[in-house]
Amino acid sequence: MSEPEFILKTTPPRLPRTAVERERFSKIWDIVRERTAIAVIAPAGFGKTTLLAQWRRRWLAQGALVAWLTVDRQDDPSRFNRALLHSVRVASGRMPGEEGGPPGALFDPFSIEALTGLLGDIASLGKQTVLIIDDIERLPEATSLHSLVYLLYNAPPNLHVMMGSRQPLPFQTGELAAKGNMAVFKAADLRLQPEESIAILEKRFGSRLSLDECMRLHEATEGWPIGLQLAVAAIEPESDLSSAIASLSGRHSGIERYFIESLFSRLSERVAAFLTRIAILDRMSAPMCEAVAAEADAAAFLDQLLLDTPILIVAEHQDWYRLHPLVRDFLLSRFEQLDVPERCELHGRACRWFADRGQFPEAASHALAAGDEAQAQAYAAKSLWILRSQGKVAEAQAWLERIPDEVIAADVNLRLIAAWAMALGERNAEAFRIARDVLQDPVVDTQTQFVAALVASSATGYSDKLGLVPDLFLRWPEFPADITEPVRELTYRNSMANLRLHAGQTDAVRRILALSEGAADKSTARLALAFRTMLLGLSHLWDGNAFQAEAVLRPALAQAEKASGRRSEVACLHAAVLAACLWERDQPVAASALLADRLDVIERTGFPDTILLAYLTLARVAAGQGDERRALQLLHGLGDLAERRRLPRLALHGLVEQIRLHAQHSRHETVERLLQELDALQARFDLEEFRAYLPQYRLALAIARTRAAIAKRDFDVAEQQVGLADELARSLNRQRDALTIKVFRAVLAQRRDAKQAQALLAEAESLASIGGTSRLLADACPEAVAMAGDLQSRHAVPAASAQSGAREAELSPPVRPSNLRCGPLTPKEAEVLALLDEGMSNKLIARALEISDETVKWHLKNLFTKLSAGNRKHAVDRARLLGLVGN
Repeated sequence: MSEPEFILKTTPPRLPRTAVERERFSKIWDIVRERTAIAVIAPAGFGKTTLLAQWRRRWLAQGALVAWLTVDRQDDPSRFNRALLHSVRVASGRMPGEEGGPPGALFDPFSIEALTGLLGDIASLGKQTVLIIDDIERLPEATSLHSLVYLLYNAPPNLHVMMGSRQPLPFQTGELAAKGNMAVFKAADLRLQPEESIAILEKRFGSRLSLDECMRLHEATEGWPIGLQLAVAAIEPESDLSSAIASLSGRHSGIERYFIESLFSRLSERVAAFLTRIAILDRMSAPMCEAVAAEADAAAFLDQLLLDTPILIVAEHQDWYRLHPLVRDFLLSRFEQLDVPERCELHGRACRWFADRGQFPEAASHALAAGDEAQAQAYAAKSLWILRSQGKVAEAQAWLERIPDEVIAADVNLRLIAAWAMALGERNAEAFRIARDVLQDPVVDTQTQFVAALVASSATGYSDKLGLVPDLFLRWPEFPADITEPVRELTYRNSMANLRLHAGQTDAVRRILALSEGAADKSTARLALAFRTMLLGLSHLWDGNAFQAEAVLRPALAQAEKASGRRSEVACLHAAVLAACLWERDQPVAASALLADRLDVIERTGFPDTILLAYLTLARVAAGQGDERRALQLLHGLGDLAERRRLPRLALHGLVEQIRLHAQHSRHETVERLLQELDALQARFDLEEFRAYLPQYRLALAIARTRAAIAKRDFDVAEQQVGLADELARSLNRQRDALTIKVFRAVLAQRRDAKQAQALLAEAESLASIGGTSRLLADACPEAVAMAGDLQSRHAVPAASAQSGAREAELSPPVRPSNLRCGPLTPKEAEVLALLDEGMSNKLIARALEISDETVKWHLKNLFTKLSAGNRKHAVDRARLLGLVGN
């Protein structure tokens, strides 16, 4: 090999100008940097080389000697050894044989003794030394199995070998892993998280892109780093970025060219034809692809594509896959070039495959694409229940439009299923009428009438007419013993729990929902289970326990996104409540990112509580960031939605939040006008269907009047209203509101007795910290924040007594929030803990969360420390004791 070739192979690549230092990898580097071997394994476009180059910089900043080597197919053992020695020579800055530098190993670069000499010299250097070897998959087998393996298994303690590869390492690493000397990062670990995509886009576009638009780009590229780069390149020249994002597809010239040159051109004609024909499948398995594409080697093709390319993504279950959306769009453009008869035949095969397995929604779609309208309608009728149960409400409603009315009217069961699909949409009033008619029909059997009551309760839940629910279930105070369908039991218990929730009986909510735990399969009862999780989260949130609410919702959201996508109805249901938790925990950026590009779905298919929390959270985040105009726009939008859908509870809380904002700025006339609007709402809550919310209305009104009176310095009125609010909050068991009221009482007490005021405020803060309600004082009123500041300054510890206080703290450690030794759990730790509670192994947890086994072990280690646990079972038991997982 010539000297210029050596120089090129040992020169580190230039970091892309758009490269962003990913914080989580900086943290991971701190953990794994002591390992002997670190492997980064992922297909093209996942940023392996960029990550290695960034970690190289971190090593250099720590004073380590860092050598870089990019290998290729010509690197037989002798060539590899020589290149490796040359890279170390370049990194050390010394010629072989110089004092203090790698000496005579170059005399015989073709033997294993050359590596032995190199390892000995590295050990003698006495400083941290790093060898970064990129493109490992190109190495000849002999080099990997001899030179590279010898290097790894004989490395001295001060040597670390980092490897980048597109394919799994071709040798065993079990011994290294068993000794804790090996760390492996895969494609799932390298995918961009939403916040990382946002950071990259903000660096490139600044404020030209909204948060929603950033999230749409992230969704379109699904965390594939090169995909995001391609999307950026596609939209950057456009003057209208919003339109460019809306029209982004895999058919864009730049993206299409990348797929052709970098991916498609490397495939055999047979594999390329196979991919073109399976592009019609939303999700796929090897048997399905074999049947649809008539390809006997489908399983082998899928396995190879999964290893070598970013084309395939593992779906919810390990044996199922889906195509990356941009890639699929590109492939569909090729599918459309096939002859019409062939396209219809492929859709027909897919239709038959799905229908034979009872998967009627997919069968209906392919029947329609094949031009068989009658067959599509027949399968659509069978699909309504499945789609609704899985949470695909919009899809169910779309199919409903294609089924003739006479077909629905002829079958009472189909009428109820159709009504159930209508219940969560604009046709909810029609759904209620259908269900009520069946419920009151004396000819219909009792079981069918019970189903009608469930349908009607779903419609009332969407329309917020909670007052109608008790009459629906007068004949069924308990779940009927003769009904064994799990979705029906879940729906019944959800309805009962929702009644208890709005009556303030949060403990009863959790007891009712605990009875339905494990009652239904997650894939067939996804929507009912999602409502169950939402209600559990709300019960904790209303209790002022944001920590516990997050622990319930975070794993559920991750599973929903993996199963159905980020903008699915189920995922959006969880995201709305979780965002409110994050706001309570004073994480506004995370809260707004969680709701980005989701508000339209939440509006369309969400329940009133999720709509309300989403709007209020976004408005509060905007106000907290100083964008009061945006905050008021959102609140006015909430009011418009409340009027359009006749949801007075949304109007109520929208007005209360406007009063809070205006009162903080002493806009007394505006506040008085809004209070009059609040007073006018009482007539709505006197109606039978909304009467269940009348106590909540009175509480919200009392809190709003208290804020207004404090802002006007009208303390007599404030005292009267805060007393009424306190009484109502206690009767409703609204513990979160009770904390706000305690803050009001502290502010009012400040005029009479500063000592009592300080005690009340300290108590409120202490109680809030237990549940993670960090926003309590800031959301209550500005005076409380000022009081807390004065309190802290008066109680500052003098320097002379600081050491004494530290010694006392060592003897008697303070109790931290949630009774955890090292503070609250991180979101990822909460997800791992929830899956640990389900009895999952490390491997299954890694698959569920799309992280590596090593990362799971790292999170478990942190959990054991925080929970003072010695093993997995002990950790779960401790978590149950502390209320972090359900009993």
